[in-house]
Amino acid sequence: MTIDARHPLPGSRPLVVGAARSGLAAARLLASHGLDVRLADACFRGPEGAARGRALAGEGVARSWATDEPASLEGRDFVVWSPGIPDTHPVAAAARAAGVPVLSELEIGFLAAHAPFLCVTGTNGKSTTTDLTGALMRAAGRQVAVCGNIGRAACEVAETVPPTGLLAVEVSSFQLETADRLRPFVATWLNLTPDHLDRHGSFDAYGALKQRLFARQEEGDYAVWNADDPEVMKRRAGRGAWLEFSTRGAVEEGACAVDGEIRLAWRGGTERLMPVRELRLPGPHNLANALAALATVLPLEPAPAVLRAVLREYRGLEHRLEPVATLEGVAFVNDSKATNTGSLEVALRSFERPVVLIAGGRDKGQDFAPLAGLVRERTRAVVLIGEGAGRMASQWRGAAVVRAGTLAEAVDRAFEAARLPGGGTVLLSPGCASYDMFADYEDRGRKFKAEVARLAAREAHA
Repeated sequence: MTIDARHPLPGSRPLVVGAARSGLAAARLLASHGLDVRLADACFRGPEGAARGRALAGEGVARSWATDEPASLEGRDFVVWSPGIPDTHPVAAAARAAGVPVLSELEIGFLAAHAPFLCVTGTNGKSTTTDLTGALMRAAGRQVAVCGNIGRAACEVAETVPPTGLLAVEVSSFQLETADRLRPFVATWLNLTPDHLDRHGSFDAYGALKQRLFARQEEGDYAVWNADDPEVMKRRAGRGAWLEFSTRGAVEEGACAVDGEIRLAWRGGTERLMPVRELRLPGPHNLANALAALATVLPLEPAPAVLRAVLREYRGLEHRLEPVATLEGVAFVNDSKATNTGSLEVALRSFERPVVLIAGGRDKGQDFAPLAGLVRERTRAVVLIGEGAGRMASQWRGAAVVRAGTLAEAVDRAFEAARLPGGGTVLLSPGCASYDMFADYEDRGRKFKAEVARLAAREAHA
């Protein structure tokens, strides 16, 4: 069975594991091609779960449904894996033991797509860089779908974009666990710092998963590397043509910042694009993101005037150092997407004056101790929430740390501290995952903004 003649699948009877966004998108796509789809998920246990499974089958999402147990593999040719489920799950282990291929949902989207993939991976900055890549190419006249680990699943949009269009795809290490057929036209690696070690086991294993994005590239494809990150540079591999980006100096081919100016190096020439100060996105980390996006689109040769226009107007994404409101001179900033120590460090370095930091959440096996000096230097106070609060407090000795049981309490305490002389900014930058208290980082960020709105209403009636 094939999705199309270019990309044969291992059979016609897939088991799709996971009935959330990615799994449902993959099941719908495969069912639309006439495949005998079975959908498996833990949520199908019990009477209510069984009713949901029957409903999805009735909607044509799958022909049958099952719980997430090895028995669900019976009669299946291959497995499609959702990134939210670790690939150490018993179903994945049983599939491999039986020689049944396991493909990622992202890979199914790639196999079905008509348009090239521009893929962005890294520890931090993926969403902004991917979204900006899409904005640059839309302005250049291409039809673009931004998808993957950001917004819509790849399978949801894979067949909606014509061959003349593009798919700008944010790629996580979770998605790469089960990807071995993915071949991006352009693959970009932003950075590498410790993250998700609770799932991947070690920093080297985490880095090796990122490398998989480049493994199947061939001549005619492009690989973009962060010349400023030694962990990325020492892992460079693959047959795609190499480009680089750097905030610290010139590159042979790619995008760089030199003497306060953004420059493009391509096919032996140099384009002096624009002054760095004209970027709408603030902060040195966003300069790196912008350069990465420019290097990613460079092989497609959009007009420099188009690139300048977009970079002067692009405002960034929700939950990434997002200004929320100012109350009584206190600025509130939502950086809920900061789910690891690297992104928390970036956030702390983005403010000139001391901030009141709200941090904490589900600990992913990170070491918070290296941030202790920066936390003491850059914060007036720290309000900690969630499961990781105790370990963060123990590793940030010397900082003015208080604990809060809820986000509402944390916002109230942070506001009180920031109203004092020397305060001024309340920064939600958790440095941890959100799943202990919230559905996801977006839910956490929106609830933070709702608490700020509550404060504003309270102060207005005080």
